[in-house]
Amino acid sequence: MRSEKRRLEVEGLIQPTARVALDRVDVRILAALQRNGRISKVELAKLVNLSASACLERMRRLEKKKFILSYHANINLGAVMPIQMFLTEITLGGHRAVDFCTFERCIEKVPQIIECHALGGGIDYLLKVVASDVPAYQSLIDDLLNQEIGVERYFTYVVTKVVKSLPQFTLEP
Repeated sequence: MRSEKRRLEVEGLIQPTARVALDRVDVRILAALQRNGRISKVELAKLVNLSASACLERMRRLEKKKFILSYHANINLGAVMPIQMFLTEITLGGHRAVDFCTFERCIEKVPQIIECHALGGGIDYLLKVVASDVPAYQSLIDDLLNQEIGVERYFTYVVTKVVKSLPQFTLEP
């Protein structure tokens, strides 16, 4: 587990344990960008009471320190194509580091798996999977099982309605 955490730190996917101090202006910048990633630099600077150059410098520092990971659009996939969402509990047969690594490396390559969370407790992973329909989902699961990546059992839950979906926890300055 420690080596996996270190790999994620090196790849810039998580912050090292040592915390970098953020001041109130940094948090206000992050909160504003989280609400509206398309805000102009000038508007953002006005919002946080900084000059445009000082605001841009802070943004670059926040990006370099991996507080800002990306800028992207939140697409309504259902408007673009037919989709069905599934939540899948996965339990592995083995629980050695190599078993987890084998499973995770495989899952990272599957674009229909849009989230994968390692869990403590009764199950090992929870997957969020998007497919065009139930047969497409089952085909994906069959392919995973045929790859012999250590899945002992899985349980599928069909999402019938999304009640709440936030891309992440909302910062408040």
